[in-house]
Amino acid sequence: MGDWVMSENIKDMTPKLLGETYLRKASESSKKKRRYGLYECQYCGKEWETLESSVRCGDTKSCGCLRKGMNKTHGFVGNRFLNTWYGMINRCNTPIDKNYKNYGARGITVCEEWLEVKNFINWAESTHPNIAGVSLDRIDNDKGYSPDNCRWADATTQCVNQRIRKDNTSGYAGVAWNPNNKNWRAFIDLTKVRFNIGSFKTKEEAVLARDTYIIENGLPHKLSTDYRGNK
Repeated sequence: MGDWVMSENIKDMTPKLLGETYLRKASESSKKKRRYGLYECQYCGKEWETLESSVRCGDTKSCGCLRKGMNKTHGFVGNRFLNTWYGMINRCNTPIDKNYKNYGARGITVCEEWLEVKNFINWAESTHPNIAGVSLDRIDNDKGYSPDNCRWADATTQCVNQRIRKDNTSGYAGVAWNPNNKNWRAFIDLTKVRFNIGSFKTKEEAVLARDTYIIENGLPHKLSTDYRGNK
């Protein structure tokens, strides 16, 4: 289900500037001029005028159809999964979205089937467990959004499933250098709470301590060594 769409074929949903930007006052009573532009909405095709700065910083993603018009067009106004779909589309397709660097810029895409909001909502309605505290999660963090790679998971499961952070300097998940104490710290995240396992003289001791803690307590977390070289 859901053939993959290569990132270069995915449409950039950032509002498209038509022509050049220009300076004007927001109203007759305004004292300062601000830079505006005529833009084309990539969701519905409407042309409208808006502040250049609001598009550039990501505050403006559409002509307003994401909030009202598009909902009515598709008949999903008020649907509980509509914002989930918008968020998924924007972080994969819109470079100005604050989360794009961790998704679209990494090659994470939305399958062709789910580019149509109706198909995603139908899947969501049929698979959601109807319990609080779960959200959309990709099973394999190196693959995109599709029915075969997505599920509903709680915060602990998603924390377990996270890839190794880019700012990780040890090369192992859950192991970090403590510059104040000049030692290596081993830790683990449990339902948004970081548990400190201990401090160690060497990185290898910290890795062993974390992996031993996971095994002895039967935790679902990946071992630190499973993340090695997989940033």
